[in-house]
Amino acid sequence: MMRAAFCGAVLALVLSAPAVAATPSYAVIDLGVQQSGEGLLWRGIVGTPAPGSYPIPSGAIGTLYASNSVATVGTVTRSDTEIDAALWTVDSKGNLVFTNIGVLPGGVGVGRFPFAAAYGVNKVGDVVGVTDTPYTVNTSNGTRGTTHAFLWNSETVRDLGTMRDLGSIAGNGYFSQAEGVNDSREIVGWTNTISSVTGETLQRAFIYINGTMLNLTFYLVGGPTVLLSDATAIDCQGNISAIGTPASGGSGSPHTYLLIRQGAKRTCAN
Repeated sequence: MMRAAFCGAVLALVLSAPAVAATPSYAVIDLGVQQSGEGLLWRGIVGTPAPGSYPIPSGAIGTLYASNSVATVGTVTRSDTEIDAALWTVDSKGNLVFTNIGVLPGGVGVGRFPFAAAYGVNKVGDVVGVTDTPYTVNTSNGTRGTTHAFLWNSETVRDLGTMRDLGSIAGNGYFSQAEGVNDSREIVGWTNTISSVTGETLQRAFIYINGTMLNLTFYLVGGPTVLLSDATAIDCQGNISAIGTPASGGSGSPHTYLLIRQGAKRTCAN
């Protein structure tokens, strides 16, 4: 069994792929202001250097971001040329095997080298994270590139070994990032959205189900009582660790939340 150190608690990512509801709904538990000793210690995006036993290309540097008993994901930095999303798995002989997931085809790093990072992995061959995209936007400060959430599948699916751009709710010229995936291929993270009231760009937590990215704030029991800015992990039951602020205002400090999926209980693998 492989182990990789990373910050905070990761919700379990184990189950045997049940059907996923087309329209999800979540009850919200406020776990308190996100400060030391309060609320839920959710996993931050913090990497650790790959141990010497982890195979990487010659001259590259490996960094680990998340792990389970089947796989570990992270990045491989090639000297001043590219940072690629990376996957390590165990073969039938117990040897670690390195797979370079790379960067989304056509992805460009405007003003820097191309970049992608893997932040989440499940036990059925799916990896999620963030990658440069082919999309650029002209701003008053010049041209900027965009990064989007991605899904990469390694087995049992049609797009074997390819990286899929999950997009952004606000459109191609905006940003998103995937951070967790369970064995039902439900993906969570954050995305830019556009406020229907002010027109400003917002950061909102998403769940990606059956090919659609949804703004989690609008799928809470009782309506959008919490403005969720990020979702960091999802377990086998579809429960989600998230961060945000109460929609009613009050303290401006972020709170941590547990979102409890509504519906029939799933049968999860050990």
